[in-house]
Amino acid sequence: MNKLRKIFISLFIATSLFASYENDNDTLGNIAIQVGVLNSKLNGQIKNPKNDVSFKNDLGYDESKNINTFALDLKNDISWLPNVNISYFKLNDSANNTLQSSKNIANVDIDGSISSTVDYSEINTIMYGFLYQGPFEFDFGLNFKKIDFTQEIEENDGFKKYIKIDGPTSIIVLPHMALKLDLDFIDTVIVAKTSMLSFGDNEAKDYEYSINYRVMRNIYLSYGYKYNSFKTTRNTSNNEIYDVNIKGNYISCKVLF
Repeated sequence: MNKLRKIFISLFIATSLFASYENDNDTLGNIAIQVGVLNSKLNGQIKNPKNDVSFKNDLGYDESKNINTFALDLKNDISWLPNVNISYFKLNDSANNTLQSSKNIANVDIDGSISSTVDYSEINTIMYGFLYQGPFEFDFGLNFKKIDFTQEIEENDGFKKYIKIDGPTSIIVLPHMALKLDLDFIDTVIVAKTSMLSFGDNEAKDYEYSINYRVMRNIYLSYGYKYNSFKTTRNTSNNEIYDVNIKGNYISCKVLF
């Protein structure tokens, strides 16, 4: 754990030293607000020594759902202070299905008709700097990821058994990298970025790529693909693993101030 802390501190210092002021348009300010719609698809598995439970095949999560996404980007011209990007999404979803055979989840056996609800949200706070700037821009930093996940599963027949599942409770710190290609001659910016880390009982990963077109001096329209996932091990005797992901295409609008 001490070694991991030292690595994160070193990365944070490096990020701060490389942070500098840059905008998509240098005649504007250093604030950008982005609002979008993600056509999300929830998927995953619950694994234990007795069985695997599929979100799609067993729990019935098979439909896409549109959800809102928000992001705020704050840049600065102080050499030792990192830039900050904060993004957020929230998914509320439900499903119904009939199990073909008995399944064990959280040491509870369920069967027959079941219903399930999921509340899943993420706040990603990224502190970053520029390792290289130009037509190609390379960003590097740390992502402080806070995941709130609750799933409730209920058996509709028989004993009407009830199961509640919670995701990771602590903030997960992940290395973050991003690459931006500015095609100024066609008013287009191509962006790819990722954060991922596996440590102890928790694992988190996200990546995103997008095409961003400047329709006005301070407005960009974006089309892209987003993937967010986590994996966590419950502290139970059966060593049960929850592997959950949300993914899909999105459109968004970014305004610079």
